[in-house]
Amino acid sequence: MTGTGTESGLDAGTYEVLRDRLVARAAELARRAEALNTARVEAFGATELALVGSERIRTEHNVVPRDIVAVGDALLVGYEAPATDVFALYDRDLNRLPDDAVPGLLEDPDFVREHAALHRYFQGARLLQLRHVDSKLLAVFRTGEQADDIRVLRWSLSPSGEVRFLDARGERDHVFPASHDFAWVDTTRDDHILGRHPHIAIAGGTVFVTTAGGTLTVKTENDTETGEGIHSEPVNEPLQSLADAEVAYAVVGTLVLLRIRPYKEETWRHLVFNTLTKAVVRLDGIGQACRRLPDDQGIVFPGGYCHATGAVKTFDTDTSGLEFERAVRSPNGEDVLFAFHARAAGRTLLLSYNLIRKEVAAPLSCHGYALFDDGTLTVLRAESGEPARVHPVQVWRTPYVADTHTAPVENGPLARIGNADLVRGISDCLAVARQAAETTATAELYEALVAACTRAADRLHWLGDADAGDLRTPLDDVRATAEQVLAEFASVQSLTRQAADALAEAAQQLRHLVRRGRGEAPATAGEWIERITELRRAQGRLVTLKEMRYADAEAIDALAQDAETHIVSTAQRAVAFLQRDDAFAAHHAEAERLTTDAGAITTAAAATPVTEQLDEQVFGLQTLTEVVAGLDIGDATVRTAILERIAEVLGGLNRARATLVARRRDLLDQEGRAEFAAEFALLAQSVTGALAAADTPESCDAQLARLLLQLDTLESRFADHDGFLAEIADKRAEVHDALSGRKQTLEDARARRTERLAASAVRVLETIARRAAGLDSLDAVNTYFASDPMAAKVRRTADELRELGDQVRAEELEGRLTAARQEAGRALRDRTELFADGGDTIRLGTHRFAVNTRPPELTLVPDAHGGMAFALTGTDYRRPVTDPEFAGTSAHWDQLLPSENAEVYRAEYLAARLLTEHGAEPLAGADLARLVRQAAEAAYDEGYERGVHDHDAAAILSIVLGLHEQAGLLRYPAADRAAAQLFWAHGTTADAREAWARQAASLVRARETFGTAPALEGLRTEMAEAGQLSGLAAEYLVEELATGESFATSAAARMLLDKFRRAVGASPYEEDVRDRLADGDTAAAQRLVEGWLASYAASCGEDVDTGDLAEAVAIEVCPVLNRYELDGSVVARVEGLLGAHPRIDRGGLTLRLDEFLARTADFTAKVVPGFRTYQQRRSALVAAERNRLRLDEYRPRVMSSFVRNRLVDDVYLPLIGDNLAKQLGAAGDGKRTDNHGLLLLVSPPGYGKTTLMEYVADRLGLILVKVDGPALGHGVTSLDPAEAPNATARREIEKIDFALAAGNNVLLYLDDIQHTSPELLQKFIPLCDATRTLNGRDLRGKRFAVCMAGNPYTETGQRFRIPDMLANRADVWNLGDVLTGKEDAFALSFIENALTSNPVLAPLAGRERADLELLVRLAAGDATARRDRLTHPYAPAELDRILAVLRHLLTARATVLAVNAAYIASAAQTDATRTEPPFRLQGSYRNMNKIAARISPVMNDTELAAVIDDHYTGEAQTLTTGAEDNLLKLAALRGTLTEEQAARWAVITSAHTRAQALAGSGDDTLSRAVAAVGLLADRVAAVETAITRATDPRHLLSHPRGRHAARPEGAPDQ
Repeated sequence: MTGTGTESGLDAGTYEVLRDRLVARAAELARRAEALNTARVEAFGATELALVGSERIRTEHNVVPRDIVAVGDALLVGYEAPATDVFALYDRDLNRLPDDAVPGLLEDPDFVREHAALHRYFQGARLLQLRHVDSKLLAVFRTGEQADDIRVLRWSLSPSGEVRFLDARGERDHVFPASHDFAWVDTTRDDHILGRHPHIAIAGGTVFVTTAGGTLTVKTENDTETGEGIHSEPVNEPLQSLADAEVAYAVVGTLVLLRIRPYKEETWRHLVFNTLTKAVVRLDGIGQACRRLPDDQGIVFPGGYCHATGAVKTFDTDTSGLEFERAVRSPNGEDVLFAFHARAAGRTLLLSYNLIRKEVAAPLSCHGYALFDDGTLTVLRAESGEPARVHPVQVWRTPYVADTHTAPVENGPLARIGNADLVRGISDCLAVARQAAETTATAELYEALVAACTRAADRLHWLGDADAGDLRTPLDDVRATAEQVLAEFASVQSLTRQAADALAEAAQQLRHLVRRGRGEAPATAGEWIERITELRRAQGRLVTLKEMRYADAEAIDALAQDAETHIVSTAQRAVAFLQRDDAFAAHHAEAERLTTDAGAITTAAAATPVTEQLDEQVFGLQTLTEVVAGLDIGDATVRTAILERIAEVLGGLNRARATLVARRRDLLDQEGRAEFAAEFALLAQSVTGALAAADTPESCDAQLARLLLQLDTLESRFADHDGFLAEIADKRAEVHDALSGRKQTLEDARARRTERLAASAVRVLETIARRAAGLDSLDAVNTYFASDPMAAKVRRTADELRELGDQVRAEELEGRLTAARQEAGRALRDRTELFADGGDTIRLGTHRFAVNTRPPELTLVPDAHGGMAFALTGTDYRRPVTDPEFAGTSAHWDQLLPSENAEVYRAEYLAARLLTEHGAEPLAGADLARLVRQAAEAAYDEGYERGVHDHDAAAILSIVLGLHEQAGLLRYPAADRAAAQLFWAHGTTADAREAWARQAASLVRARETFGTAPALEGLRTEMAEAGQLSGLAAEYLVEELATGESFATSAAARMLLDKFRRAVGASPYEEDVRDRLADGDTAAAQRLVEGWLASYAASCGEDVDTGDLAEAVAIEVCPVLNRYELDGSVVARVEGLLGAHPRIDRGGLTLRLDEFLARTADFTAKVVPGFRTYQQRRSALVAAERNRLRLDEYRPRVMSSFVRNRLVDDVYLPLIGDNLAKQLGAAGDGKRTDNHGLLLLVSPPGYGKTTLMEYVADRLGLILVKVDGPALGHGVTSLDPAEAPNATARREIEKIDFALAAGNNVLLYLDDIQHTSPELLQKFIPLCDATRTLNGRDLRGKRFAVCMAGNPYTETGQRFRIPDMLANRADVWNLGDVLTGKEDAFALSFIENALTSNPVLAPLAGRERADLELLVRLAAGDATARRDRLTHPYAPAELDRILAVLRHLLTARATVLAVNAAYIASAAQTDATRTEPPFRLQGSYRNMNKIAARISPVMNDTELAAVIDDHYTGEAQTLTTGAEDNLLKLAALRGTLTEEQAARWAVITSAHTRAQALAGSGDDTLSRAVAAVGLLADRVAAVETAITRATDPRHLLSHPRGRHAARPEGAPDQ
C-alpha cells in the first residue's frame, strides 16, 4: 500500500497525523543538517566538481590520443603513433615539455631501449592505456590480435616525486579489481516452491522469481495460486519450466540484485528489487560491473546508480566494454569518484558520487584523465577516433585532493569532531530526512527508517553536541515518530485489507443475487418476498461497509446504486405477479398448516419452530407490504387489492399464532412443575458438591456466586409460578447461610494456621539469632543463612504465608531473617574488634567491661519463708508467689523430671511403663533394647539420656521379666495378698463367694480368648468396695479365683512360720485365735497372731518384711483356705547400671518384684500427674509474671540499619566507656567501688541517641529499661505509681520501679527528658552520686547505670531545665555537635549511617570499613585514592554505580551538615538576641537517610538538587509557622537564593529585627513607644557615625577597599 492511497482514504486519521508529524520533524532534521553542512563548509572548505576550462593539445603529426596521466606537476600523454611520437610531456598549462623534463621518465636509457625494442619486435604495437597502480606508472601496449597480447612498461614513483624506469615486465601489475564487490548466490532446487504457479524463493523468501508461463515475473508474496507479481516481462521461450532458467542473486543493503537468464537466451537479465519500496527495476548495466556505494547507500554501475531509497538514475552514454578500474575518495569522505574503463576502446567513464546529496554528478566520458594532488582533473576528450593534430582537453576542479594538499583548519568545535565524521553524520541525517519524506510508504520503509535513526545515533557520539547543531534531538524525534507511524501503519494496512475484502465479498454476493434474479422467475409470492428481502439485506450490508474505516466509499456508493436499481426492477416484477388471483394461495395454505401444527404440539419446546415459521411469514408479508407501498404504481386500485390480499393472509397467521400461544401456555404449566422438581433436586446436589469443593474462603465465594446464579436462572425461568418463587427464596437463604458459615470456618482455620506459622517462625528466628551469634567468620554467617535448614524453614514459612494470603507477615519474616543475618555480621565484627577474653569482656575506649552473656530469664526460686519467688536471672529481682493452687504442688518443687523422684529411678519408671503397656508375655521375646530406646526417644520431656537410661531400663526390664515369670501371683504385694485372703475367708458369704468365683473364671477365660475383657475392671471394683480392698488386692483375688479357690503362699511367709513353731513348740495362740474367729472378731485374732510373730522376729533379730509378716498372719488366721506353695524368687539385683540415683548402690539396684510393681504403679498414678500439674501451673505463673513485667520490652534491640562507624568507634564508645567505668565499674584490677555518675546525651532529633544506647546495652548484656519522657509529661513529679495522673504515666513509673528492683545488670534510660518535669529529674540526684539510692533502694556496688537523653534546642529554651545538681553529676555530650578534631569522622558518619537506606550502597554496610573510606575518597576526587586498593572484588559496572551514588551523597551531605550547624546555632540563641527568625529545619542522620533513599546512580546534579529541595520542602510543611523563613534560610545556606528570594529574605530579617526590638518591652504601650523612639535614635546615630567616619581622613586607612569591591577600569593598584 502506498502512502498516497492511505492519505486519500483518510483525511484526518491517526496515521495521517503521525505521517505529517514525521515529515515535519524530518524537515527540522534536514534543516539542522543543512545548517551544519554550511558551517562545515565554512570551517573546512569544500570543492565542488566544476569545469574550469577547455583547452587543446597540439601535436606535430596526426595522431590518435590514447590516454593521459599526471606525473608530479607534468602531464604524460600517450598517442597511437609511431614510436617516436607515442609519449609527450606537457606542463599544467598544456605547453610541450622536453623529454628530460621529468628525470627518469622518458630519457631513461633503459626505457629508450625497451621502448625501441617493443616497436622493433612488434610492428603493430600500439598504446592502450596509462595507469597509476600503487606506486607504479604502467604503460600498456597491445602487441597482437588477442586481448591478452600486451606488453607493459613500468616506472616506480616515489612519494618525493622521483621517477625511475623499472622494466617492460609489468603484465602482473596490470590487473583490474573485481568488477563486483559482492558475490552472486546461485539458487538451487531447494529454493523452488511448487504449485499452480511455481516460483523460486530468493534470499530466504524476500522476493520470488519465475520464468514459467511465458513471462519473467517477480512477486513479493509466496502465493503459488496466482501468476501475478509486481514486475513482469516476456521471455523468448514461453514453454519452459521453473528449473530451466538460471537464477542468481546478491543482497546489498536494502537491495536484492537478481541475475536471470531464461531458457534458450544468451544474455543475462539484471533486475534490482528494493525491499523498502517493493519496486523492481531492470538494470542490465550491473552485469558489466557493480560496486557498493558508501555505507550501503546503494550501488553504482557503468552508466548509472540505484539508491537504497529507491532513486534510480541512468545516463545516456556508451557503456559497452566498461570495467571497474578504481575508486578515489576525497579526504573529507564527502565524495567518491568511480572510474570505469573499456580496455579495447581505451574509453573511460568517471562517475562522481556525493554522500551528502546522495547523487552522482553528470558522467565524464573521456579517453583518459590525469588527477593532480591539488584535485585538478585534466580530461582528454577525443571526439573521434581519427588521427588529428588538435586534441580537446577539459580541466575540472574536484574535491579529490591528496592528503598533503588539505587546507589547514582552525581549532573549533567542528574541528574537534573532524570533517570526515561530520560528513558521515550529515549524510546519515539527510538520508533519514529524505527517507522520511518518501511518498511510497511500506512497513519495511518505516522499519528501515527506525533502524537508520538508531544506527546513526549509536555510531555518531557527537550528534547531541550543541556546537554541532544538536542533531540528536530531531533525530530522536524522527525515530520516535517513525515507531508510532510504523505501529499505526500496520493497523491501517490491516483495516484497509479488511475493508477491501468485505467490499469484494459484498459485490460478489450482489452479483450472485442479480444473476439469479435474471435467470429464473419466482413461482410464489414467498419467493418474490425472499428475493426482494435478500436484495435489501445486500443493500444494508453496503451501508454497514461504508462505516468501516479505510473503506472505498465511491465503490460502495456505486454498488449501493446498483442494488437499489435491482430492487426497484424486482419489485415491479413482483407487483405484476401479485395481481394474479392465485398469488397468495400458497400463503393461505401455509397459514392453515401452521394453525393445525400449533394445535397439535405436545411439548412447549415444539412451539419454537412453529413460532419461527410464523415470524418468517409475517416478516415476509411486512416486507412485501413496504415494497408495494413504496412502488410507484399508477393504478391505486392495484395497490389496494394487493394490500387487502396481504391483510387476509396476515389474519390467518394471527389465528395460527393465537392457537399456538394458548397451547403453549397449557403445556408450560404442565411441564414447569415436573421441570422445577427436577431442577430443584439437581440444585440440592449442586449445593452438596459446592460445600465439598469449597476448601478456601475464595472458593466459597465462587461457589456461592455460582449457586446464586443458578437460583437466579431458576427464578427467571419460573417467574410465572408464585409458589416456585417462594421455594427459591427459601433455598437462596439456606445456600447463603451454609456457604457463609463454611467460609467463616475456613477463615478461622486459615487465621489459626497463619498464627501458628508466624509463631513457629518467630521461635525459629530466635534460635537462628542465637546460633548465628556464635559463628566465627563472615563466610560462616553467609553459609549458615544460605544453607541452614532453619533459615530455609523461615523462607518456606514465608512462602506458605503468601499462599495463605498474608503478604504482610511473609514480608516481615523475610525482613527479620535479613536483619538477623546483618546483626550476625555486626556481632561478628564486634566480637573481633571489641570483645576479648573469649567474649567475656568488651572494650569501650580505654576500659574493659564484663559482658553478661546469659539473657535474663524469669524463674522460680525458694524464698526465705519456705515458699517460692519469681526471680530474674542476672538481677536482684525477687517477688513471692502467692498463688494457693501452686502452694498445693509443694511436694513436687524439688522434683526435676516427671519420670523420677527420690523414690523412683527414671529407668525403673520407664521399665514399669513398658511392662504395663505391653504385658509380660509379649515382652518375653521382644528386642528390649530397641523397644526401650524407641520409648525413651518418644518421651523426650522425661529426661532420658541415650545410652544411659535406655540401657538401665532395658537391664531392669530384663530382670523384672525374669522375676515375673518365676513369681506368678507372688508379683502382687504380700500385704495385698493377705488382705484379699482375710476378706475371702471372713469378709463375705458363701453365696457371694460362689458368684464372684464363677464371674472371675468366666471373665478371665474371655480375656484369654479375645485379648481383653473390660468387665473385669468392674468385677475388681465391686470386690474392692465390698471388702475395702486396694486395687492390687482386688486384682490379685480375681486372678486367684479364676484358677480355683486356692491361694498362693510365699516361701518367706512359710519360713517365718516354721521358725516360729520350732522356736515355741506347740502353737501358743491356736485356741485363742479359734475362739475369736468363732466370735466373729477377725481383727482381734489378726492382732493376736501378729503380736506373737512380731515379738518373735524382734527377739531373734530378724529383719522381717512387713508384707511377709502380714501374709504369715493371714495363713494363721485363715486356716480354712486352700493354698498352694510358690517357691519362685521375687528378689533380684540389677548390676551394671550407668545412671545415678539414691537407690543405686555402686552401679547396682536391688529389686523386689511385688514392691517394685506397687511402687512404680503408685508413682505413675499419683506422682506423674501431680508433677504435670505443677509444671503447667508453674509455666502459667511465669508467663503471667512475664506479661506483667513486659520483659520483652527490656531486651535491647539493635536496629538493622545501625552502623558502627568510625565516629562511634573513635568518639562515642570511648566517651560512653569513660562514663560507664564510673557507673558500672570496669573489669579487672582497676574496677572502682565508688560507683556514681550519669550519662546525659543531648542532640537534635534523629542522631541515634536511643539506637546507640540500645547497641551498648545489647553488647554489655544489660537489661535496658526505657522510660518515655513524653508519656510522663511535665505533670509527673513523684516516683510513686499510685500518684500517676494516667495509666500511661503509671506504666512508665512502674518501669523505673522495676529497674530499681532488678538492681544488677540494668541500664535505666530516660528518653526525651525535655518533656518531663525538672522536679522529677531532681529525684534522681541521689541515684547519680556516691549514695546510689532511690526510693529506698540501695544500689551501691550494683551493676546499674543511668542514662538520660533529650533535645535541649527548643525555640524558646524555657521548658527544659536540668537541675544544676543533677547536671553537675553528669557527663554531658552533644551527639549533634562536632567535637574538636573529629570533624572528618563526624562528616563520614553521615555517609556510613545512610548506607542501608540506599539499595546500591547497602552491601557496603557489611564490608570492610577501609573499603568505604577509600570509596568516599574516590567519589570526592582524591587523586591519591586508587581503585586497586579495594579489598572487595567489585565489578566495574557495580563500582561505577557505587561511586555515582556516593558523589551524590557527598553533595547532599554538605547541605545536611550546613542545616545541622544552622539549627544548633539558632537553637542556642534566645529570642531577644536573634537577628533572624529561628531556624527549625534539621540536618540529622534521619534526614540524610531519607535523602539517600531517593538517590539513584543515574541522577544528574539538577535532579539531585530537586530531591534535596523536595525533602526540605516537605519537612518545612510540618512546621506550624515559619515555613517560608526556613526555606529561604536553607536556600541562603546552599547558595541558591535568586534575586527575588534574596530580597524577600532581607525583608523578613529586617522585619524580625524590628519586631524583636519593639516587642522587648512587653505589653506596656508606653514602654513600647519609648523602645520605638530609642530604636529610631539608634538608627539616626548609626547614620551620623557612618557619615562622620566616611568623611574623616583619619579613618580612610582603617577601612581599605574590600577584597571583593569592584575596581574602576584602569585604576592603579593601591
